[in-house]
Amino acid sequence: MNQEIYLDYAATQPMAAEAVAAMEQAMEDVYGNASAVYRTAARAKQLLEQSRETIAETIGASPEEIFFTSGGTEGDNWALNAAADRAAGQDGSDGPRAAAQRRPQIITTPIEHHAILHTLSYLQDSGRAEAVLADVDEAGRVDPEDICGRITPQTALVSVMMANNEIGTIEPIREIAWRVRDAAQRQILFHTDAVQAYGKIPIDVSRDGMDLMSVSAHKIGGPGGIGFLYIRQGVRFGAFLHGGMQERGRRAGTENVPAAAGFAAAAQVAVRRMEAEERRERTLQQTFLEELRQGMPDLILNGPPIGPERLANNINVSIPGIVADSALIALDLGGIAASAGSACTTGAVQPSHVLTAIGADRARAKSALRFTIGPATTAEELHRTAQVLTAYRDRMRSLEDEAD
Repeated sequence: MNQEIYLDYAATQPMAAEAVAAMEQAMEDVYGNASAVYRTAARAKQLLEQSRETIAETIGASPEEIFFTSGGTEGDNWALNAAADRAAGQDGSDGPRAAAQRRPQIITTPIEHHAILHTLSYLQDSGRAEAVLADVDEAGRVDPEDICGRITPQTALVSVMMANNEIGTIEPIREIAWRVRDAAQRQILFHTDAVQAYGKIPIDVSRDGMDLMSVSAHKIGGPGGIGFLYIRQGVRFGAFLHGGMQERGRRAGTENVPAAAGFAAAAQVAVRRMEAEERRERTLQQTFLEELRQGMPDLILNGPPIGPERLANNINVSIPGIVADSALIALDLGGIAASAGSACTTGAVQPSHVLTAIGADRARAKSALRFTIGPATTAEELHRTAQVLTAYRDRMRSLEDEAD
């Protein structure tokens, strides 16, 4: 059956009508290769650069600091790999720690997206970098003091996500970035994965102090397969893909001009509506949580309380007496799409690394469900979801009592 209620916006967001229209027009009218020299190509190049400029304006950057990628995963990989090479002097630059005898360190947190954690594991396994994990508290908050206390002469990069994809925690990125900059006098780069935050909370790269930032278009109603890496002007940073001179020689390959146009259109819409949408979603978030608690008073809200330290679109709850995977099936049968707090790895269901990091035991992690709302979500949809989920939990409790 077709999904009637979509509550997995953190996974991907349906494309905005404005993005679809921009892409359709680009595909019909702008077919030249943006790297060529004839007039048809010039029109493609113009649209590409207009899109870059539009996106740059949404974060207070210059267009020259925006490098299109295939999405957040590529941006994260690029940031970590290039920072490790830069520190070791393997990117063609002198590198601030090229002469260091020990391999460079990268400081991050245990609740990052796997695009960060798996890349860091690869760098560590290959001997190119040492992973240093800072602590988080029971709400997933990172302490800037803890980050700074882990800095050593070998530290090349600090990477802390702006907002967590599972539990919605908004990190104190500005404080961390400026403290890292002050402690290291710009010798250490600061990167943030802003995939969940972009378009939902205000970002100004100059004010917030980051050197690098990864973003993905499909989280805000843009097309899949495109994102950007912000690289602060003046940062010496190696290329990620080698070949042609696209993206100023740092990311080779023919540019996807229609996708860039769709991304820019979605970004304009998201930023223009950000404040009003945040207020609307905050109301829905609070009401939905209250309805869930009415039917299931023993549920646990994972992450920070509803408020300024949590994304307005995120509700992650553990419900004693259920198994999340089974609950997702019941929700799906009811026409509701959501996600779980665990993932299938090598044939076995593993608890979420995020929930484990904030102190959740295995039972709590395996009973966790994530609901993420978006521009099309209504109060009626959330009310229906609370009804379906409460009825499912009651059935599970009844079956347990019968078995006893």
